Amino acid sequence: MKKLSTTLIAVVIAFLLGMAAFWGFSRDRSPELSTEEQSTILLQQVRKVMKLVTVEGDIAEIFDSKQTKTYTLYLPLPTPIAFVKEAAVEVSGKVLVGYDLEEVRLDIDEESRTLRISNLPEPEVLAIDHQVKFKHVKESWWNVFSSDDYSKLNERAKARLHDKALESHLVEEARQQGNGLIETIELLAKASGFTVEVEGREKERIVEGEN
Repeated sequence: MKKLSTTLIAVVIAFLLGMAAFWGFSRDRSPELSTEEQSTILLQQVRKVMKLVTVEGDIAEIFDSKQTKTYTLYLPLPTPIAFVKEAAVEVSGKVLVGYDLEEVRLDIDEESRTLRISNLPEPEVLAIDHQVKFKHVKESWWNVFSSDDYSKLNERAKARLHDKALESHLVEEARQQGNGLIETIELLAKASGFTVEVEGREKERIVEGEN
């Protein structure tokens, strides 16, 4: 019996020592974290572009978005209950304004030493690099913001910057810069013995003279 007790005590001590060693080993080693990332690159379309940026401007705005979803409960009379979700959105970005030159035509007449420029476009917003911050978001139990809602708010924010740019002085400044570029081309052509004819320029000068 005494020998059995000694053996049992030895087994218990060995078990406790093993647990202590395992506990110390676990504490000394930090857990290993495994992170997996997958990236898919989609090349949808590659094309050559000819765009001339003449003006860039920084625009910022804060706007509110509110959507109400109404349910009718019969208690027993029809009782409308409204659930509202709203957000205050701050959007800021850099707007590039200039000309899309893909349709511009340049015709050179060597005999008359004339360079003819036609199909000149009007200045437009070429690109917008924007950032969106959600300053305040409030949701209801039955009306919450989804990922699609955030995507639409992002698109709406970019569209508002586009509209603000068209309402600002950026387009007129881009037009003036474009006219200055044409004058530079005229000077360079003149130095080479060429005359520049710009489609619509003579008509504009006549209108300006009448005013």
